[in-house]
Amino acid sequence: MSKSGMPPSSSVAVHVERNARKFPRRTALIGENGRRSYAELDEQANRLAHYLLSKGIHAGDHVALVAKSSINWVVAFVAIAKIRAVCVPLNYRLTPEEVASSISDARCRFVLTTTDYKESLLHGVDLPAALLDEDTTEADGLPAILKSYLPEIPGMEYSDEDLLLIMFTGGTTGRSKGVMLRNRQVFCNTVHEALDTGMNERDNTILATPLHHSAALNCWLLPHLYLGACATIMTEFSPGKMADMIEQHKATNGFAPPSMARELCQAAEAAPHKLASFRRWYIGGGVLPPKDRDRIHALVPGARIFYQYGLTEAGPIVTVLKEEDYELASDSIGRPFVNFEVRIVNAELGDALPGEPGEMLVRGPSVMDGYFENEEATDAVFHDGWLRTGDMGAMDENGFVYFHDRLKDMVKTGGLNVYSQEVERALQKFPAVQEVAVIGLPSEKWGEEVVAVVAARDGTTIRAEELIAFAKTHLASYKAPKRVIVIPYEQFPINYSGKIIKRTIRARLRERLIAEEGISS
Repeated sequence: MSKSGMPPSSSVAVHVERNARKFPRRTALIGENGRRSYAELDEQANRLAHYLLSKGIHAGDHVALVAKSSINWVVAFVAIAKIRAVCVPLNYRLTPEEVASSISDARCRFVLTTTDYKESLLHGVDLPAALLDEDTTEADGLPAILKSYLPEIPGMEYSDEDLLLIMFTGGTTGRSKGVMLRNRQVFCNTVHEALDTGMNERDNTILATPLHHSAALNCWLLPHLYLGACATIMTEFSPGKMADMIEQHKATNGFAPPSMARELCQAAEAAPHKLASFRRWYIGGGVLPPKDRDRIHALVPGARIFYQYGLTEAGPIVTVLKEEDYELASDSIGRPFVNFEVRIVNAELGDALPGEPGEMLVRGPSVMDGYFENEEATDAVFHDGWLRTGDMGAMDENGFVYFHDRLKDMVKTGGLNVYSQEVERALQKFPAVQEVAVIGLPSEKWGEEVVAVVAARDGTTIRAEELIAFAKTHLASYKAPKRVIVIPYEQFPINYSGKIIKRTIRARLRERLIAEEGISS
């Protein structure tokens, strides 16, 4: 028993071992090239754990994991947990310099990766490594390891205080920071997600976003491994392949940012039966307009949508808008998860009034302790025990939370604040709009002007003046975009987790406008 009083069962290593005894033949993981039962997952993780111990990796050591999502990625993650080491999952889309920097910042002692990334991303990293490829013949490759090392490890004394993860933030405003999450924090997020959204042991979640991201790992993979359920893993997202895998493996639920959800619906419109098993859609990370909710319900009658908000530092999920609450607060991000609290504070960090916008502060048992070896950044992000999210929002008298904007994405035009997500929500009501991003660009007259970058649905066109006029019927005039720029959907910069990268749009448009009009940034 740990000092916090929580029983020492919060480690994913314990959950997998327990389910290997309870459901040995039940499928735990389905990949694009095979599957693993709980007994097989536990045994393979034990063999890899033995290998890591033989290489001098022990409790508290940090191990980088650089690979695309796969069954072997999960085997590696569980193996790291089994020896009470710390997993540092890294984004394989980073540059070699960024990967090396993160590995150094996290003080990693070993790397689990694949042959292609060892050669392309890790050539400058001087650390021992093992390869997770299915077909590698290397002695330090997983196939050889699974043949050579013991299928059991001695009993470990797991603690809920063990550091399980260092997860790097996106680094959109400078050097990324390593979020520290202990077993107890990850476990609380696991229980919150399972309890508040009705997960059960017969579920099969499809993981379409990368496992190095906190949403896929903490909110869908780990709850399913805890319950003894199944996870179906996509190596990379494509809407057609996702629809096919849902049908083939009878997936019951999955997470998709709005952009991915729209693509999946479009791919399945000609064959809606492919989604017939999909009972719960988890969506977050952007605006989900009513027309897209209606589209989902038309494709899969009876499906329930859980619209969620979170951030890595919170473990990550904070709030959820449930299907039964949609009519009560359709524009909200729902209420806080069980055991979570949200405060809205004004500029002086005092409590805002109901409906008054301010910064969102959150508190709950899955919130991080802080950033790894970055006390200054940790101090800056906490206030009286509350995590400062850097997001603007409001809360009504019934406890529903309304997301307004990232503080850094708020547009200040003519001395007034415009929340980009409010404008995006209004523009998404326009039938021809498939995707929209609202940003602020420099303006001599307004300081900043509201600019909408949009992509049209297939077979439609968007005229700027028509969309601006539409916006003015749904928004105060100063909030309506002064400028509309239409681009092909393929040119929208959307990252690995399905989110639109506004900083990329902003940079591209500033370059374009400087060249065309001589506007200074």
